[in-house]
Amino acid sequence: MKNRRLYLYLLFFFLFSLYPRKAEALEIMATSPWMTMITRFIGGVYVTVKPISLWNDQGKTVRKIPLSSIKKDASILALDEKEAASFGLKKADRPNMFLLYGNVPFDTARMDYHMADPSVLPFLAQRILTGLSSFDPGNYPYFQRRLSEFQTRLDSTVLVGRQLLRGYPVFDLTGGSTPLLVAAGCRLLPEDPQLRAVWERGEDAEGLLREVKGALEKKIPVLLDGASAKPVADALKDEKNVLFLSMPDPEQDLLLFFHDRYLLFWNRLAPYRQRQGVLQQ
Repeated sequence: MKNRRLYLYLLFFFLFSLYPRKAEALEIMATSPWMTMITRFIGGVYVTVKPISLWNDQGKTVRKIPLSSIKKDASILALDEKEAASFGLKKADRPNMFLLYGNVPFDTARMDYHMADPSVLPFLAQRILTGLSSFDPGNYPYFQRRLSEFQTRLDSTVLVGRQLLRGYPVFDLTGGSTPLLVAAGCRLLPEDPQLRAVWERGEDAEGLLREVKGALEKKIPVLLDGASAKPVADALKDEKNVLFLSMPDPEQDLLLFFHDRYLLFWNRLAPYRQRQGVLQQ
């Protein structure tokens, strides 16, 4: 009887050890919504992320969490000291703030542009891995696996984009989506970059409207987003066929968002493909 009890006890202990227990999630605060999305991916089940800033309905980044609500010992990820300071966060006062860079190697004023660049994201994800591992060194192998998955899925997403969109024309007036279009091999219009520079200064609005209407007549998608130059966005506010690209939901999987965006472009090009088919008959 005694041996039987011991056997049952050991069996119970063994089965209990196999039962998947809920991971204790480390709470991280991230300065930008883009960094929030990448951190959530790399951190997986071991991390919950709160964005200090989010996008508003116009696609502009606005602060969500006031400085007074951020605890002194909060675990924070920021790009660099300058970006942290813009939120009132000082490294000397924040023992658990991790700066991804000593000096971030791109213009943070064009954050939307750089975060849509598949060549930039792996480096940022690597730095986020380092930050998470500094907060939770025991889960470094898990974070490393998630980073590998991030890179693999990013490569796969870009490959899908190229298969769908390579060589197709897109009239790109966005301020943040250009790298995603370039990665897919799209033919960007206008072909003269000086035209965009002129329009973004608020000059030659008539020429802008003429070029946009010409593109729409050919069924070529015309794109704007929240980072588009204000003079361009204002000039096209009454053009109903111009596609405004919204920002992702920060709760969304970032790579799924990129995949869905490529499918959106492909669907918007359907009238162009049909028109080209008719012209070639």
